[in-house]
Amino acid sequence: MVRLAWRAVLAVLVALTAAVSAPRAQDPALQASVDRATIRDNESFTYTIRGEGPIREEPEVAPLERQFDVLSRQSSSRIQILNGQTSQVTEWQYQLMPKAEVRGEVTLPAVRVGNLQTRPVALRVLAQDTSGNAPADIFMELESQPSTVYVQSQVILTLRLFINAAVATGRATLTAPEVGGGEAIVEKLGEDGQYQTTRAGRNFVVRERRYAIFPQQATRLTIGPATFEAMVIPDRGFSRVARFRSSVLDIDVRPAVPPPASMAGASWLPAHRVELTEQWSDDSPDLTVGVPRTRRVIVEADGLLETQLPDLPPTQQAGIRLYADQPEMSRDVTPQGFTSRRVVSMAVIAQTPGEVMLEPERLPWWNVDAQRWEVAELPGRTLKIAPSGEPVPAVAPVEAAAGTAAATPPPRSAWPAVGALLAAGWLATVLAWWWSRRAGRGAAAAARAAAPKPKGGKPLRDLDAACRANDADAARRALLLWAEQRFPDSPPRSLGALAAALPDEPGREVLDLEAHLYGAAHGAWDGSGLRGLLRAFDADSGAGAAIKEDPLLPLYR
Repeated sequence: MVRLAWRAVLAVLVALTAAVSAPRAQDPALQASVDRATIRDNESFTYTIRGEGPIREEPEVAPLERQFDVLSRQSSSRIQILNGQTSQVTEWQYQLMPKAEVRGEVTLPAVRVGNLQTRPVALRVLAQDTSGNAPADIFMELESQPSTVYVQSQVILTLRLFINAAVATGRATLTAPEVGGGEAIVEKLGEDGQYQTTRAGRNFVVRERRYAIFPQQATRLTIGPATFEAMVIPDRGFSRVARFRSSVLDIDVRPAVPPPASMAGASWLPAHRVELTEQWSDDSPDLTVGVPRTRRVIVEADGLLETQLPDLPPTQQAGIRLYADQPEMSRDVTPQGFTSRRVVSMAVIAQTPGEVMLEPERLPWWNVDAQRWEVAELPGRTLKIAPSGEPVPAVAPVEAAAGTAAATPPPRSAWPAVGALLAAGWLATVLAWWWSRRAGRGAAAAARAAAPKPKGGKPLRDLDAACRANDADAARRALLLWAEQRFPDSPPRSLGALAAALPDEPGREVLDLEAHLYGAAHGAWDGSGLRGLLRAFDADSGAGAAIKEDPLLPLYR
């Protein structure tokens, strides 16, 4: 009954912790973005405001109208389900065009929506292209950035299709530009954009498509041409099928730059930005022996694919154990290309009370903008570890009463009679003990020889059956009984404490069982992994001896 009560309390605490630490999907939040960071005079662009959560008000766009003409506006709302969390998403899209006096580096001001406010957005406005007349009613342009390209770094390729506003098209197809001269990874960046511009006094509708190219060799890449084929329907005359091709770009790809001696062995990681951050399941700087906490280490980079981000394996340290989960990888599309993330969640379990310093994480990388080696660093952190808080067993009342009675002498007047009786009883007891010891010595020795060694026995058989049946609750009971036999000096009283006492692989399986029992896991539990690993561990007596050198206080009794 006591164990069941503790289990219920632990389940409630885990649920409350998850509720507090989980992100609140309905907290309103605003984000502002543009489809292109650089535009020209008389070109329109799309300005998007994205709100998550219950937002009833409309954006106040008056600050934008001081510098830009609002050509059109539209809004949409939808329900989004992400990682089991439901949220409302509202988007407002505005087609803007800079006014005649707006040039150079421009900042779109913050826009207020009710009590919320967006962040300012940087924009670059260039003068109109007057290099020559528009070559035709339909033509294409290719542009790449940056000018200096390294192997495995990101190249932004922009394809623009110009169609005279007076010309209609149908049955159109636009093929991606070809890449030759070496191996390269080509990824499309988001959806196509569309805006209006003026060339040589003529109005054009521009369809813009962007790609991220990652050269895999130090060579000379040839990009293009792209092909557009469509039925052209002029304002007068006959329709015809026409094919248009873009120009060709040549890009010189530089080799990787060796790291300095202070970063010997560093992997090649060419990016615009690399950052290391961490998140904990709660804000407390303290740990408790045997109680797991979740730490998330996040690697975020601009200008890289998520598959390029390196793995940062946890460094095992005295006093704690770290169990890393499979990484979560994602990417976002921005005007500057890809922003990628690699998130590794790990369970942190303290083994001994005191203080532990988590070592800092360092990740060298090559800054393609500054053209130098830099280091992204996650500072170290001091963790205070509290004892498990187990109560010290009190002296049994019966023993205390017996001790008090023995310490209280009988009345002085009765002492001679009592002494005589005690002497006679003592002599009889000695004689009886001697005879019984002589007669039972052989039987006791035989019983000790026949006694089974407490190595696994019935708890291990019960665990095997529970794992075969995928019964998580029965597996928990069998595990704790097995732990009492395996670690008799300080038996773990919880799954978290047991995981800290086991090697990495069995410990991770035990943590998965705990997460299934007390966390938000759904579906049936699979016991095949725990069954095989724990049997192998129990058969290895050397592993047991090594574990006993690192004692762990139990979580509760």
